Amino acid sequence: MLIEHFYSITHQQVIAENAWSVTLKLNPKHALYKGHFPEHPIVPGVCMLQFIKECVEKYREQSLQYAKIVSCKFLSALNPVDAPTLVLELLLKQSEDGKLQLLVEGKTGGEAEEGIAFIKLKAQLIEQ
Repeated sequence: MLIEHFYSITHQQVIAENAWSVTLKLNPKHALYKGHFPEHPIVPGVCMLQFIKECVEKYREQSLQYAKIVSCKFLSALNPVDAPTLVLELLLKQSEDGKLQLLVEGKTGGEAEEGIAFIKLKAQLIEQ
């Protein structure tokens, strides 16, 4: 984990072959928020990309790196106090050139809740 104690994985569920969901719990008291931003903490976009990559690494049991971000839409700001629980739905496909094609949609709230979408990501990952 790049940033210790920033989040924890509370639940993982395989949906289909190479498709799964991950529930994360953010730590709203993490020191990172003292600088981003003290009165109104916001999860930095780069941290979202990092925890997504770490979820894929855990699923694949291998170290990976982004080769290309095809598209990334940050759909809403994430306040870790207001929305500490996140659900990621991930789909991973291996391409002929060996790259992993990743599609991710993230929303706030738990599995049973209707949440607010905060990210849509399409990326390529390679083994590190």
